[in-house]
Amino acid sequence: MGKILDEINFFGATDRKGKKAGEAITSTYPAFYFSTQLDELIEETEKQERVLRKGLVPPSEVPYVTADIEKNKKRIQEIEQNYPRLNDKERDEVWGVYKDLAKDISDSMFTRTEMKQGFADAHEEARRMSEPLIPIKGKEKFFHNMGIKATGGKISRNDASRAYKIIGKVLGENTNVEKLRKDQNTGTFKLEKTLAELIKG
Repeated sequence: MGKILDEINFFGATDRKGKKAGEAITSTYPAFYFSTQLDELIEETEKQERVLRKGLVPPSEVPYVTADIEKNKKRIQEIEQNYPRLNDKERDEVWGVYKDLAKDISDSMFTRTEMKQGFADAHEEARRMSEPLIPIKGKEKFFHNMGIKATGGKISRNDASRAYKIIGKVLGENTNVEKLRKDQNTGTFKLEKTLAELIKG
């Protein structure tokens, strides 16, 4: 399992120093994570192209608009090229990590009832968020590839939550960590199976 995970990278060149593959990660989340912003950039670029084609741009502004379009197109292409495309084996391994993170994050959170009734200790919550308590032993390289450093085979809940969101985005699954919070009144949190898992039985 480790070997497959070790080779997976969610951060492409566009997310790294100097926009170069292999350099240090400079982003908290990969560019593809912000799909709404990407959609807006695509829409804006297409709008600029339409205006340019219709001759609605003053001649003096044409070079600047053209340069802006080319810059945006390059950015869009970089983001789309860096979107990870997992094969079946990779997807299975990543899904396993996603499920483990969901459970461990959920277990480390105060319940909704405790939060609403004021039983959640702020200092304890801060400790759980920042101190290494989520086990990832054997998967350190996978998390390192996301810019997350482990201490004694564990990472903080904040880092685990970030990884959960990134992986969830790639898998097309939930990225809202708050949905992992257990509720004593309605039962505990349960991660639903993906369509692929349901098909497998």
